[in-house]
Amino acid sequence: MTTEARFKLALREMMLTKPLSDINVTTLCEKLNCHRQTFYYHYQDIYDLLASIFLNEEVPGLSKAGDIEETLKCLLEYAIKNFGFLRSSYLSAGSDLVNDFFYNKIITKMVAMYSPHSGTGITKANYRNVARRFANNVSQEFGFLFKSQDMTATKLDRALRRYISAAVTVLYPSFLVLAKEEKKR
Repeated sequence: MTTEARFKLALREMMLTKPLSDINVTTLCEKLNCHRQTFYYHYQDIYDLLASIFLNEEVPGLSKAGDIEETLKCLLEYAIKNFGFLRSSYLSAGSDLVNDFFYNKIITKMVAMYSPHSGTGITKANYRNVARRFANNVSQEFGFLFKSQDMTATKLDRALRRYISAAVTVLYPSFLVLAKEEKKR
């Protein structure tokens, strides 16, 4: 395992039991039995390490998702499996990182799925606007649920399953209609 991977894993583990604000480079290095300079060779600070985790994180199954609903279900499964880490990140001044993580995964997948023959009747540029609006709304909902004080992985699962159903059947089609109306102007 690389040094970077060891730091990432150790931070994730530590964040399951304490907030990010209570974790410093010294305690992280003590956990890994390494020198502080090793940490600073790879990262500027703890927040840089956290950002690196989100920047390089893969979501299992996402690359194989064939539509928006499958995409959101992959993200839901990821959120449940990593609930403790994501919630801790969100509550420890990493809310932008969490929101941006989900936003980037959704918009990247949606833009990659665009096809002029998809039946949407809109251009790729207009579809990017649909993807941007949709990804922003969905990522905000994920974040909103992480900050709830009584949220558990089970409650998150139930809430996001209902939300995903509504997002796919109501929200996404509404953004497509909006894009078509904007095209007429």
